[in-house]
Amino acid sequence: MTRVLLLGLGILGLVACKKAEYRDRDGDGVEAGEDCDDTNPEVYPNRSEIPYDGVDNDCDPSTPDDDLDGDGLSPPADCNDMDPDIRPGLPERPYDGIDQDCDDVTPDDDLDGDGYDGLEDCNDTAAGINPGMPEIYYDDIDNDCDPLNTPDDDQDHDGVGVDDDCDDLDPLRRAGLIYYMDCDADGFAPSTDGAVQACALPAPDASCPDGTWTLVEPVGPAFDATNTTVDCGDDDPDAFPGQDAWFETQTIALPPGSTYDYDCSGTHETEHPVYSCSIQPSTTPGTNVCVFEDGFDTDVACGVVGTMRTGCVEVSDTECQPALETFEVRACH
Repeated sequence: MTRVLLLGLGILGLVACKKAEYRDRDGDGVEAGEDCDDTNPEVYPNRSEIPYDGVDNDCDPSTPDDDLDGDGLSPPADCNDMDPDIRPGLPERPYDGIDQDCDDVTPDDDLDGDGYDGLEDCNDTAAGINPGMPEIYYDDIDNDCDPLNTPDDDQDHDGVGVDDDCDDLDPLRRAGLIYYMDCDADGFAPSTDGAVQACALPAPDASCPDGTWTLVEPVGPAFDATNTTVDCGDDDPDAFPGQDAWFETQTIALPPGSTYDYDCSGTHETEHPVYSCSIQPSTTPGTNVCVFEDGFDTDVACGVVGTMRTGCVEVSDTECQPALETFEVRACH
């Protein structure tokens, strides 16, 4: 009787073990009736899905394994499987820095392929319009993307459009210009008398048939240190504001007392100062050096021959003498 009882208990234990094993064979804590794969402890309901491994890890077929964004495409065809708005076949949205169509060939920031992106290119849909193109005038297109410096209707850049410009190839020919009489053709006029408003250079005036016209308006007194526009001697092309050449002879075009004022400054400047030569202590203790400035030995008048001294040599520890002596005419302007 005891033997029969023990055998019965053994059979019951074995059956219980078999039932337990049947309920969760992979030991993942989920019974076989709920576990979609009770042979794999890494597969059970509510487990995190591992994408792209070909296994339904969470026992939920609705959870995608290879199309995470649900756009109908999986990698490698889908270059971003986390965003349904990025996949092959979608139109590219320019200038957002995103490859919507998964095609590197489709430009995002240079739609016309001319080498300039949308920040530089004033028309990114036309390859013939970009900062590197020459301006084609009068076509109503800003070909070079520079309307300020190369306006389409102002080829000579004089600020007047072709419709109002009598010559759009010459900036000195445009409506509203004022020309001033310049009898000696040095680029300056003595006054506004006889000024002419015209689009192009007028014919020479009868009062100075060998002269021309200038666009420089004469403003202010003729003989003045601030004069930059008024011709003080309109019979001599060498006399004009800003003249920096030196002259040894006076000009009859200037009034008495101003006959050397070639630069119209109100005074005449001399080419060379009065000569100086002296001995001075040098930077080396106990030694001296000759200090000099080339010039005339006296304040010679303009156009007069004077003694010109150049250089200075040390003849003793306490004396320096001129190195060279010549005779020259003092030039002025």
